[in-house]
Amino acid sequence: MARLLLELRSRANTDVKTVGKTLQVRPKGGSGIAVHIHPGGVDVAVAQDRANEVALSMPGAYVRDPDDPDCFVSVQAELIDENYDALLDAAVEAVAMRAAGPPAPVRKTRAAAAPKTTAVKATRASTAKPKPPVRPDPPRCSKCRQYELLASGECPSGYC
Repeated sequence: MARLLLELRSRANTDVKTVGKTLQVRPKGGSGIAVHIHPGGVDVAVAQDRANEVALSMPGAYVRDPDDPDCFVSVQAELIDENYDALLDAAVEAVAMRAAGPPAPVRKTRAAAAPKTTAVKATRASTAKPKPPVRPDPPRCSKCRQYELLASGECPSGYC
């Protein structure tokens, strides 16, 4: 894993952040994680449309969450040496992809959204639930000031 990190840093301009026993590799000045190196293996960020292609190029690799737009391909620690060249190429691509910025967010449009009016705000304010009254603190023993008094007015410690 150290060799992978060293060669990745020589081929791409990266920042490395240590988080516990893991390393997060990001493009210089970027905020998105491109490569996540952990004791169990390596996770490489890929474009969602290329995730299967990258995973199939490395035996034993798998796509962590194919439906997530922020997609990662994972390689187990014992398979890193076997897939080293393809993994290094994918890591360099991941840094370049993260340096370019996040993909454009998919926006859902509302169908025939009605404009908001002040009348809507007024009805919301009138239907708000009132706050419950503040309960006073239960009385405490006047001698020890440690225990709450029993219903009979005595201290439960028995010494006061």
